[in-house]
Amino acid sequence: MKRRQFLKSGPLSAAALGAFASRAEAAPAYNEEILVHIFLRGGIDGANLVVPLDANDHEYYSVMRPSLGIPDTGPGSALPIGSEPFGFNPVTAPLLDLYNAGNLAIVQAVGTPDDIASRSHFDAEKYIELGTPGLVGTPTGWLHRHFDAMATTLGQYPPEIFLPIIAFRNNPPVSLLGSTSALTVNSPSDFKLDNAFWRWSAGEPEDGYMQLDMLPDIYSIATDEFSEAGAQALAAEALLRLNFDPEYTGSGSLAYGDNTIGQRLSDIAQLIKLDLGARIFTVDYHNFDSHTNQDNPDNYDTLLAQLAAALAAFLNDLQQSGGSYAQRTTVVLQSEFGRRLYQNVSNGTDHGNGNLMLVLGDQVNGGAIYGNWPGLYPGTADGFVTYPNPKNGSTEPELFQGALATTTDFRRVLSEYLDVRCEHTTQTLANVFPGYSGYTPMGIFQPLAPPPETIFGHGFET
Repeated sequence: MKRRQFLKSGPLSAAALGAFASRAEAAPAYNEEILVHIFLRGGIDGANLVVPLDANDHEYYSVMRPSLGIPDTGPGSALPIGSEPFGFNPVTAPLLDLYNAGNLAIVQAVGTPDDIASRSHFDAEKYIELGTPGLVGTPTGWLHRHFDAMATTLGQYPPEIFLPIIAFRNNPPVSLLGSTSALTVNSPSDFKLDNAFWRWSAGEPEDGYMQLDMLPDIYSIATDEFSEAGAQALAAEALLRLNFDPEYTGSGSLAYGDNTIGQRLSDIAQLIKLDLGARIFTVDYHNFDSHTNQDNPDNYDTLLAQLAAALAAFLNDLQQSGGSYAQRTTVVLQSEFGRRLYQNVSNGTDHGNGNLMLVLGDQVNGGAIYGNWPGLYPGTADGFVTYPNPKNGSTEPELFQGALATTTDFRRVLSEYLDVRCEHTTQTLANVFPGYSGYTPMGIFQPLAPPPETIFGHGFET
C-alpha cells in the first residue's frame, strides 16, 4: 500500500494508521541507519571546547588568550582526556564521560581546505552544506544527494516513508536543497496548517469549508511532485498529531535540560522511538559567533554546557529504551569554521579556519582523537602565513592566517560515515561530494549490524 492509496482510503485516523502498520510485513532488509546532523552555527571556538594541552601549544595558546584561555592546572582547568595532549572545557564534563565510555570521537583540525576556505559565514556554511567547497551555486545539498542515492540508486530505503527527513528550523537547510522529502518544523508539537485560514475538521467552528478533510482526496488525484509533497505533509501531520507527546521526558536517567538544544534532541529521541521511518534529522544550534564577551559565562560556556548535557541525555535515552535505537543512530556535529587563536580587544575571537568535529553513537569507535594535529607552535607545514610570536617578537609558521590549519577535509569524515554506515558505493560517494577524491577511511565508524525489526523501519508494503 503506497502513501497515495493510504490518503485516498479515508480520514487519517488512529485506526487507519494502526491497520497500515500491521501490513508492514516480510519487507526487504533496508538500511535503518539514522543520522542526526547538528550544525553549530556561527563558528564554534574549538580551541576552547577541546583545549590543546601540549606544553608548547598551551603556553602559546595562553599568551594569545590572556583572559579567554582555559588553564591546564588549578581552578577551572581543562579536563584531561586520558593521555592525549588535549582536555575538555570543564563545563562539558558529560562529553568526557561519553568519550571515556567509547561513545564519542573527536576529529581535530578538520574543515574546508585552507586554499579555498572562506571566513564569510554565508559562504563557509554553503561550502559545507552543499558539499562543494569553493562553490556556492551547486543546485542541491549534500544531504539531499545522499538521501536520493539511498532511496533510488542504492535501493537502501523503502519506497514509501512518511517522515524520511525532519529539519528542525523555519525553512529547509541548504544541505537539503532540492529535497521534496524533508519535513521542516520548529517543533513536532507545533506542526499544523495555518489555522487562521484552514478548518481542521468537521468538529471546528462552521466558518467556510473543511479544507483539511478535502485535501487527501485532492492530492490523491494529482501525480505531480507538489501533490506528493502535500500528501506527505498531511500524512506527517496526522502521524505527529496522533503519536507525539509534548510532555515526553525520555527513558534515561539524564536530563535533557530546559533549553533549545535539549528540547530538540528530546524531540528527536521520541521520534526515533516512534519508529516512523525517519532516516535524517537536522538541527541548528546558534550563537557561536563569539566576537565579543566570550568570557561571559552566560554566553559561550552556557552554550557548551547545555550542548554537552543534551548530547549525554540523548544517547542515554536511546540506550535505556531497549531495541537497537542507539546502535543505529549517529550524531555528527560540525561548524562552518573555527576561531582565530588570539583574543581580540572585545574579549572575543574572530573568524578562523580549522576546527573540530564530534561524532557520537554506540557504533562509533569513540574514546579516540582522529586527524593530523598541526600544532599551534611551532608549525612547519608549507604555505602557512607567519604571525609575530608575542613572547619574543619572532615569526613562526605555526598557524594559517592566525588560526588552526585544516589538515582533514570535512568531506573525508562524512564520506566515511556514508561508506561504512550507509554502504554507499564509490560512484554514489562521488555524486554526493562531486569533485572530491581524497577519501580514505579514518576508522571512526563501525560497520552495520544486521537490521532490527521495527514497525515502520522497513517502510510500507508496495
